[in-house]
Amino acid sequence: TCFTSAELTEDQLLLLLESLEEKTVPQQLELVREQTSHSAQNEGERGLLSFSGEKQEELTIAMVEMSGATLQRDGSVACEKDAVSALAALCVSLYVLNTLS
Repeated sequence: TCFTSAELTEDQLLLLLESLEEKTVPQQLELVREQTSHSAQNEGERGLLSFSGEKQEELTIAMVEMSGATLQRDGSVACEKDAVSALAALCVSLYVLNTLS
């Protein structure tokens, strides 16, 4: 198994900060964790994510799409193999923020 590390973009970091201020990190962590796990096992298949609020939905859609996955407002997700490492980096960042907050 080959692991390629990925870094978050500056825009993603700004969205993470906004998510922290909006107190949506725990929910986003769960959503991204589920998608990362699903993507690693079922590349290219679609999963479902649910959102509890419009602001959380907008922040999460923006962060996930910056990672290379396609997340649509109806909750459907399409993830290519290249997006898995970027989603994993996002998941780790959300985990650390959740733990520290």
